[in-house]
Amino acid sequence: MILNITILAFGLLSGSQDQIIRRYGFISDQLFVSPSSISLSSSDILIRLFSSMFIHTNIAHLAFNTLALVYIGGYAERSVGILRYILIYILTGIAGALFYGAISIFVLGNNHTVLIGASGAISGVLGIAAAAGNIRAYYWLLIQIVFAIVGSFTAISIAFTAHIGGFIAGVLLTKILIIVEHKKRIKYLK
Repeated sequence: MILNITILAFGLLSGSQDQIIRRYGFISDQLFVSPSSISLSSSDILIRLFSSMFIHTNIAHLAFNTLALVYIGGYAERSVGILRYILIYILTGIAGALFYGAISIFVLGNNHTVLIGASGAISGVLGIAAAAGNIRAYYWLLIQIVFAIVGSFTAISIAFTAHIGGFIAGVLLTKILIIVEHKKRIKYLK
């Protein structure tokens, strides 16, 4: 969260927030279109997938993401350990962006929307908690699904599908970690 706060503070104080969003936000059609029409290199697209997780529009955007992280982040971190937590955070942020991009392009036909924010990654953290047995995390997912449906018919500019994609990725990655850990313990006991 420190990186998120620093980037937002720099952008707002320097007046360069819009430039940061344009330069480092993820744009779905740059990944999901034919290679001949891509204006960025593969490395630029990967950088945008990563950097978009650390950019927020304004203080309210960052505050809502921080509240969600405070809501259940500690539980998730204790459930999988700090290194796995960070790995899942990053992978689910990317997965959330990819899920958002696929839905945006192939279902909704929105080609040039810029995705920013840690929502996919934070949703992945909630996915860790859900996979570890914390039922409160599933309530959050249900709310996101309802908002995603409503948002697809209205002008709500929140990427609820990134939230859903990150959550699903968080649950799956955590379940895989649990299975691997279980197999290691069984092998160790034999």
